[in-house]
Order: sequence, then C-alpha cells, then structure tokens
Amino acid sequence: MPTLRAALRSVVISTILSVALSSCASKDTPTPIDTKPSWSIDIVSGSSPFSTTPLEPTKSPLFSRHDVASPPTSFVADPFIAREGDSWQLFFELFNTQTNRGEIGIAESSNLKDWRYRGVALAEPFHLSYPFVFRVGADIFMLPETKQAGAIRLYRATRYPLQWTLAATLVQGQYTDSSPIYWNGRWWMFACSAPYSLSIFFADQITGPWKPHPRNPIYKNAPDRARPAGRPIIVNNTLYRFVQDNREGYGKRVRAMRVTSLSPTTFAEHIAAPDPILQSGHEEWNGNGMHHFAPLQLPDGSWIAAVDGSGLNPNRHPQGSRD
Repeated sequence: MPTLRAALRSVVISTILSVALSSCASKDTPTPIDTKPSWSIDIVSGSSPFSTTPLEPTKSPLFSRHDVASPPTSFVADPFIAREGDSWQLFFELFNTQTNRGEIGIAESSNLKDWRYRGVALAEPFHLSYPFVFRVGADIFMLPETKQAGAIRLYRATRYPLQWTLAATLVQGQYTDSSPIYWNGRWWMFACSAPYSLSIFFADQITGPWKPHPRNPIYKNAPDRARPAGRPIIVNNTLYRFVQDNREGYGKRVRAMRVTSLSPTTFAEHIAAPDPILQSGHEEWNGNGMHHFAPLQLPDGSWIAAVDGSGLNPNRHPQGSRD
C-alpha cells in the first residue's frame, strides 16, 4: 500500500505541474507566424503619393489571408480602395486553394485600420486578380485581370459591393493588370502582355470601342516598366502610372513613371522620384518584396494607398492556418 500511495501521489503532482506549465506557456507564447511566404495587404498614407508611411505601423499588415473566413485562401494581394456610403471598401485578389484560382474578395472598414471580411465579390471559371474598381457617373465598374478568359472584361456593379455583371468585353487578347484612366478628354488603358510588353488603348467611352495605340507594343521585354502596378493618378496636371520592377525577380519593387506625352499617336514617359516608390521592407510581412501601389486622394488633399507585400505574416487566428 505505501508503494501504491507513493505512485498515486507522483501522478497527481506530475499532472498539477503539467497543467501549471501549460498555462504559463500559453500566456507567454507569441502570436504564431506563417512558416511560408504569403502576400498580404497594408494601407499607407501621406501628404503626397510619393512620400507615404504605414497608416498603423504596429498593426501591419492590416489584412492577410487569415482574415478571410472562406474560401480557404493561400494569399491576398492586388488591393484597391473605394469609398461608397459611410464606409471604405477594400477589393483584392484572394487565391482559393480549393479551385486553384484567384477570386475577388471584399472587406469593409469605417477607419481604414480595422477591416471586416464580407465575402467573395466576383468569381469566374477562370482566374481573377487586380480588381481595379472605379466610378463613372452613376455606375461603379470593376476591371479585373481576366487573362485566362482571353480578353479584357469590364464588370458593372448591380448591387454594390457584392454583385457584378459583365458590362463589356473591351479588348481581345491575354493581358495582365489593365489600368484605365480618363485623361485629356479620353479614356486610356495600360495593359501588359508576355513577355513584359506594354500596350496602350484609348476610347471615348469606358465601354468602348477601344483602339490600339499605333506604337504598340510600347515596350518589349521590359520587366522594369511594362507591367502596371496599381491605379494611375493625376497630380498637378501631370499623369503618373505605377509599374512593377521585376528585374531581380517577380514582385520585388514598384516604380512611378511620369508621362510627358500621351496622344493617339505619341507616348513618352520618364522614371519619377523617388525610385523605387515601394520595395521590400524590414518587416517580416513584406521582407520578400512589394508589387502594388493603388493611391487615392482624400478630400483634405492628403493621400492613402493600398499596397501589398510578400513575406511572413502574423496569424491572428489561434486555430491556425485556414488553408
């Protein structure tokens, strides 16, 4: 009997110590970090689009794949911000690991810092990304990348922000990251085709017909300036567009290009300062690179921009990865 009592006492003590140590460890364990690189999203701000800093640096990135409830998602990227009504909307590519295709997700925020995932805004039987959302009069349009469909397809919101319908097929061909802007009385669109070739199209109406620029392709084999990287903007009557700089690998940095001549027969541009405007950072979430910059000017004249980065990002959900 003494031997049995000693054995029972040892089991009880071991159990108590195990529970105590487990409790202490759970309090001290840091937020788990993804063990493989993934694209995630942040918001930057500044008095100029060419000089920005993270809106909430202690929280960067402000949105990651772990914030997507469903479908199972391996990364989020290519963000665009819009404001309709009393809230901000964030449109982005989410990569669905069940279908192995990109879909367009939507999140909303009242303060640009805390984002609530709403769901999938657009899915097709082909890959989608780069959801360029913009308003024309009473209509809200989305021009996502639809390269796998073999055409540039324009969608119109029927019940914003979650329901969209095909409005027009603008251009036939396999193009990535098509970026439109209204400039000097016309619509212009910059689009990239393989291998890193830039084409420009123009039209009187957003739905077309669209005409190719006679100098197409503007660039051939130009990984440092052919592929668009976000929303073009007009600052002090000057047109700027943002491009990926992939000379050292995909998605490493973003450059700003200052357009000095754009007409149905001419085109010229130069690299704008600072160069690059975005690049891989010192944080885990963007340590591998950054490849998207979509600015928007606020009523007070300041600027915000949706950006993305590749790296390791915090898992805010204690249950672990969702993919």
